Amino acid sequence: MAVSWEERVVEALHIVRLHQITEYDPVQCDSVLTRFCRYNLAYFDLDKESRPRRGPQLLTVSPSEYNLMEESVNVVSLRILESDVGYPIRVSGTVLVRDQVDYKCAYLFRRDSDNPQVISSPEDMLALTDPCRGLAVTCSMFFEINLKMEPPADSGDETTVLSKGVIEHDACANDGEFAAGSLTSWHSTVRLEYTPVPFAIIATLSLSVLHGASHFVGEVAVWTTRNTNEIVLHDSRVPGTSTELGEGGTVALSRRLVAVPVHQDLVVRIRIGLGDEGAGGREAEVACFEGTLGHLDNCRTFWQGLYLVKVEAEWTANTSRENVYRCVGRRGRIRLLV
Repeated sequence: MAVSWEERVVEALHIVRLHQITEYDPVQCDSVLTRFCRYNLAYFDLDKESRPRRGPQLLTVSPSEYNLMEESVNVVSLRILESDVGYPIRVSGTVLVRDQVDYKCAYLFRRDSDNPQVISSPEDMLALTDPCRGLAVTCSMFFEINLKMEPPADSGDETTVLSKGVIEHDACANDGEFAAGSLTSWHSTVRLEYTPVPFAIIATLSLSVLHGASHFVGEVAVWTTRNTNEIVLHDSRVPGTSTELGEGGTVALSRRLVAVPVHQDLVVRIRIGLGDEGAGGREAEVACFEGTLGHLDNCRTFWQGLYLVKVEAEWTANTSRENVYRCVGRRGRIRLLV
């Protein structure tokens, strides 16, 4: 079978792109691909960001269409389990995810050299943020990691690579309630933990303190009624987290998007007043609220002591997808990402 000129061009360009994302990893003692490389990348922009978008309001979707919802994931944590250089580490760089919607960059962590996060132990979690939209996956999803170590201020040392590579989530091989992946590269081992969510709907949450405080010092965590893996949306103890309340007492949540299975409810826990450990070895806590939000619940108010807080939820269907492929050659032999 004759090979067309276009096939030769895109195959050559793909080889060039692979060369550009290949680096020598001192841990592997070999040259490795450090970025997403599924499909032909001849014309694909690896740095282009995915655009924010939302699915239709859940109330506009009939129950008969619930089985059309895309699978999603909730990222629980990303930790630096091992470090060749010890701790603490001043971490900058990026963590992003690519899914089947468009395979473009949806950032979960992005800090430059002027704003690193200090990781003091293997138990510390990177302060992740929301992706720009709900995530969708049928086969594979790719977490692309590019973390760096920032030297102490005024040390004169250079920024160095801490971790670099890709962790793949294979939805076909994992249908449980918890998943994890690890990456050992350069100077560290990182561990990513997340929960697969079948037939997902997306809850966009907001929190307001209506009475009892002028600042929010505490933690917001969520889980679902059949999956108790906690997802921390906000923790004021993380350095750099704002405790200021906005207009109407709104809390600037670090994360707001949660994927919820269509036949489960969302459980929210709000702890207020976290401080130093008391005599009993437990952190000081002045109020704790816990309640459930169903898919028809767009607001819930909690009251305890002096505190009055309100949680609001916007529910949307997770159904967005684009045509991101272009096939070239006879019988579409080569599939390009565009």
